[in-house]
Amino acid sequence: MASLYQRLFLRCPYGVAQTYLQEALASAAATQERDTIRLRVPLHVDHVALEKDVVVTYSVGHDPMHFDRPWRIHWTPLGGGPFPDFDGLLAVCADEGPDRSVLELRGHYTPPLGIVGQAFDALIGSRIASVTAREFLRQIGRRMEAHYEREVSQEDSTGA
Repeated sequence: MASLYQRLFLRCPYGVAQTYLQEALASAAATQERDTIRLRVPLHVDHVALEKDVVVTYSVGHDPMHFDRPWRIHWTPLGGGPFPDFDGLLAVCADEGPDRSVLELRGHYTPPLGIVGQAFDALIGSRIASVTAREFLRQIGRRMEAHYEREVSQEDSTGA
């Protein structure tokens, strides 16, 4: 089993970011709706990327401190193939600045294909998993920052 940890710094206050993540995931978690997303690994070679659609489910996680409100996340590749399932936690955490927060993804996956998959993971697969996780966080983070920027610009235009 391989571990994965990635984080993304957001230009969005901690409490606001938690609310945005809650709004984005609560409906899917409550209905146990399955979301299909495209995970993308940019290769930086002539704008080529590895892409795989995965089916994602979310549920409310547990934080013993009752502070960060993590979300359990699971994804499995659509149509199978030599791609691992992933189980982990997605959470917004506080950052040092009042107008910033951190989006974190941590979890684990088991490389497919037994010993061959483990060897591949040791050579390059773990790096692909890290890049994939960063891209996943960027997708969510961009939406959260855009939501915050819209709200701030609306407040500025109304003088609130």
